[in-house]
Amino acid sequence: MNANAQTGDTQDAARLRALLSQLNWLNALNDEPANGVYEYQFHSDAHITGEFTSGLGPYSFLNTVPIPDTPGIVTAPIILRLVDHLPEYRPDMSKKDETFYHGGTMVDELAALSSLCIGARIMAGGESRRFEPGKDPMGRPCAWDYKPAPFLRVRPGRYVLPSITGTHSLDNLNMLKSIPKISPERYVNLIRSCIAYQDALWAAESEPHLAWLLFVSALETAANDIYLSDRSPAERLKDAKPDVATILDEAGGHQLVEKIAKLIAPSLGATKKFLDFTLNFGPNEPTDRPDQEWLRVKWSKTNLKHTLSKVYNYRSRSLHGGLPFPAPMYDPPFYFDRKSKPSEVPLTGLASHSRGGTWLPEDMPVNLHCFHYITRETLINWWRNLANER
Repeated sequence: MNANAQTGDTQDAARLRALLSQLNWLNALNDEPANGVYEYQFHSDAHITGEFTSGLGPYSFLNTVPIPDTPGIVTAPIILRLVDHLPEYRPDMSKKDETFYHGGTMVDELAALSSLCIGARIMAGGESRRFEPGKDPMGRPCAWDYKPAPFLRVRPGRYVLPSITGTHSLDNLNMLKSIPKISPERYVNLIRSCIAYQDALWAAESEPHLAWLLFVSALETAANDIYLSDRSPAERLKDAKPDVATILDEAGGHQLVEKIAKLIAPSLGATKKFLDFTLNFGPNEPTDRPDQEWLRVKWSKTNLKHTLSKVYNYRSRSLHGGLPFPAPMYDPPFYFDRKSKPSEVPLTGLASHSRGGTWLPEDMPVNLHCFHYITRETLINWWRNLANER
């Protein structure tokens, strides 16, 4: 692939600047000439079915049918075949610009999108083969872009995220058809959110505390894309921390409430936009749920808001104070019997003690398995909304 191609000004001012996976597709639609065809391995531990060889612009997803395809064993079940339509150009090196920065390459963008679409661990590997104009028509294998398979450690039969193991179909990549329809400025937010989601899947089994942080970050990144607050700082304080607002009002009246609210408004806005976004784009209750009511999350807007508030508070104190999520929220879901569905809440009695901490059931309203469902479905609903706005 064109080694000099990177985010920057393009020859087409109308298309301006965009992430390369989108720009490449737009150039293909505009009949820009192809520079060559390149293949990349996509690593996963999922059993992948199907192929997507047409309908996705300059991209095809081929199935290598690896054996074995067992959870925890990372293979390369997918080959991304990429037709390069990117022109050579140089970015403006005279000033700082992070507008379209997300820390990855064009191939990383497509892997992150694929991970969310499929709901499985997907990670981009290096270039494995190239077909260049005027050269060997059968292509040339290459290894100079070698990237090792990502490390994955799982406990067989005790998966923190059981829904991402097993069989997943490439038919779900149909959502990629929306790539050319999304505005470049919003497409980069989609990629950033997908990368956080993707990283969470790889961390969940061995480092579930990181997965919690990354899932929340994925939702917060998406919320930042759409959130505009028309409420005053005082109103946000009363909504987010009503007890604090009451104490301030009793101590100094509305003026004191307003003064304090202005000082902490940024953090209040962060909580509210996270809640508003997730409740707005959040999914319906799951279809595959445990039969036992005590193993389920109560799927009402009031309870979900309470659950999300609790999760966001744990995330904030973990980042800023080093206090981890409650230990039982890291555990694999509980199964009542061999035929039952995984629990949506940590298994507790009247209380739970682990690793030096003690918590009541209300302190642990959801497990990571269920929160993954909320995160993925919310992001997919938001993605559909992005595609329909233009």
